[in-house]
Amino acid sequence: MEDLYNILDVPRTASADDIKRAYRKKAHQYHPDKKGGNEEKFKQVNAAYQVLGDAKKRSQYDQFGDASFNQQGGGFSGDPFGGFSGANMNFDLGDIFEQFFNGRGNTRTRREKRGDDIALDISTSFIAAAKGEKQDITFRGYAGCDMCSGSGAKPGTPIVNCATCSGRGFVRHNRQTMFGVFAQQEVCATCGGEGKTPKTPCDKCHGQGRIKADRRLTIDIPAGIEDGQTIRISGKGEVPPRGGQAGDLYVTVHVQPHAALRRDGLHLRTVAEISYVDAALGATVSVPSLEGQIDLPIPAGTQPGSEMVLRGKGFPSLRGGQRGDEIVTMKVSIPKKVSRQQRKLLEELRQTKNKRSLFG
Repeated sequence: MEDLYNILDVPRTASADDIKRAYRKKAHQYHPDKKGGNEEKFKQVNAAYQVLGDAKKRSQYDQFGDASFNQQGGGFSGDPFGGFSGANMNFDLGDIFEQFFNGRGNTRTRREKRGDDIALDISTSFIAAAKGEKQDITFRGYAGCDMCSGSGAKPGTPIVNCATCSGRGFVRHNRQTMFGVFAQQEVCATCGGEGKTPKTPCDKCHGQGRIKADRRLTIDIPAGIEDGQTIRISGKGEVPPRGGQAGDLYVTVHVQPHAALRRDGLHLRTVAEISYVDAALGATVSVPSLEGQIDLPIPAGTQPGSEMVLRGKGFPSLRGGQRGDEIVTMKVSIPKKVSRQQRKLLEELRQTKNKRSLFG
């Protein structure tokens, strides 16, 4: 059975919230009613979440692994008590397991090591989020030791069987329980389950095969990214001790607000302030856009609050092939004070309007 953590694409150290987010993302990706969905994958994702989304079931799975846990039924496919049946007993087997192993989850089979994920936050401008950009980032994390090439051994010295576990990768302990004495198998703490250790540890990494270091990377911020979205960069997280698969790098992008533009989905919104004279007679005004200031013709008789649409001037879709519009809302400015000449002209305009109304 495939590892449940791999199905949801999360590390074993993931929090409950991380698991829930991963489940929702995978369920949406593989939903059979969605174009390109995968019913079998969808079922696997749901089954994995039934276990990992429940704290007690997750603890049992971490302790007994694939050998004892039945993913389809959410219970145990085999009897870890060697024939003892709890079907008609009024106690929770999960509580008993926790009593046996103190909730530590130490009974595990040897698995391929995977490094921890790294999460960091970066900031980008409103315009860069619309157009996309490359950004150089610096972060700190475990990288492979360059002196021993990640082996943990001093150059020129061999890797030998672990003295603690005799190369098995695990050790056994007898534990007294209410049912008798049980043999518990634990991953060897000395070699981490590998069964091998350096005969002479590397002087730089002290046998770990990795060192903490400042790392630099150039990442692509895609055009159309939204504030708070996260970019996953596979294999750029921390490396595990003495080799194995590196974790992933998760970069959350925070988009700085723009002074005059506001995002609304794929659309942009802005406000153009015009005088009442320009609203009445028509004019051309300069408005901000993603490409800079552009001239916008205002028709005569424009009303306050009316909107004009600039087609294709909004944000691009992350999936490509689509771009929103820029919507300009008209704000008509009416002065609180007018000059004598302006008052005279307005009075003449009012008289003209009144005569027109009187004589039709």
